[in-house]
Amino acid sequence: MRTSMRSFLALAAVATLVTVATAANKQTDYFNRQFASFNVRTVALMPVVVLPSVNGAADMMGQSLEKSLAPVGYHWVSVPALRAALVAAKQPGLVDAVNEGIRKGVPPDTTALRSLGQIGVADAVLTSVISTWERETIDVTMAGQSMTQIAMTSYLYSTKTGELLWSHKFQVKGEGPYNNPDGSEVVGVKSGGLESNQMRTSTSLDPPTYEEIAVKLAGQVRDSLPPPAKPAAP
Repeated sequence: MRTSMRSFLALAAVATLVTVATAANKQTDYFNRQFASFNVRTVALMPVVVLPSVNGAADMMGQSLEKSLAPVGYHWVSVPALRAALVAAKQPGLVDAVNEGIRKGVPPDTTALRSLGQIGVADAVLTSVISTWERETIDVTMAGQSMTQIAMTSYLYSTKTGELLWSHKFQVKGEGPYNNPDGSEVVGVKSGGLESNQMRTSTSLDPPTYEEIAVKLAGQVRDSLPPPAKPAAP
């Protein structure tokens, strides 16, 4: 009995180590303790990666990030500006080289990241991967709620060393009002502002739009990013 228990504990320990190692590889929540020493002031936004690909999702999320991140204090380099700078430097393929690793779920090409730094485009790059992009609507004859949800992990990489400086996973879910086809009230559920005598339609039951959720998600990224390095004293 004791031998079996030891075996069980040993297997449990191995399983725990595997879980920890897997989490470390994914780096969904990480902050480099030496962040200040990297002196990051300029950050280039990389094209958003969507897995699996969804038409329009990358552009919408990218635009939301660009608008929301301005107050953080970094000098931001937009995707078009980044591509233009790389074309001028005769290295237009660096964006795809960096994002290729992100798309495959592995760290990006360190050589490509360093090349970005050598060109002088930015001190770091912000890459983002959307893993969930879904919207479910409900028919007026069905009980329940509609839902829009986006989940995304963002990574900040140094262009000096290629090291991961920061990463965080974000998720925002928005629901439409609860629908009861028979018109009765549901305890603990808000009616969503509709009067009881109003006929519910598919439009009135719809959840938030993708754009609304993308803006909220971009706001979370803005609030979670570490602050930029302070300018050197004159």
